[in-house]
Amino acid sequence: MKWLFRTLGSVVAALVVSAGAAVSTAIWLMFSAGSAEGRRLGYFDAIFVDVNQTPQGTTQLGVGINDPIPLVVTVIVLTVLILAVMVVHDQLRARRKQLLADTE
Repeated sequence: MKWLFRTLGSVVAALVVSAGAAVSTAIWLMFSAGSAEGRRLGYFDAIFVDVNQTPQGTTQLGVGINDPIPLVVTVIVLTVLILAVMVVHDQLRARRKQLLADTE
C-alpha cells in the first residue's frame, strides 16, 4: 500500500512539474519574439502560440498543444526519477537505522 501511494504521489508531482514547464514555455513564447506575427513552437514542438493581427487592428493570441508525446514522455521520466529518489532515500534511512543499532 505504501508503494501505491508513493507511485500516485510521484505521478501527481510529475504532472504538476510538466504542466508548469508547459505553461512557462507558452508564456515565454508569447513574449519572446516581440510583435512578430505567426506560429511559434516550443518545448520540443509540443506547445504552440499563434499571434495574428485582425483587420480591426487588434491582436489575436492562440495557445495550444501541437504534439502531446513530449509531454507524456516528460511525465513518465519524471515519475521514474522521483520513484528512484524515493527508493534511494529508503535504502539510506534503513542503512542509517542499521548503523545506529550496531553502535548500541
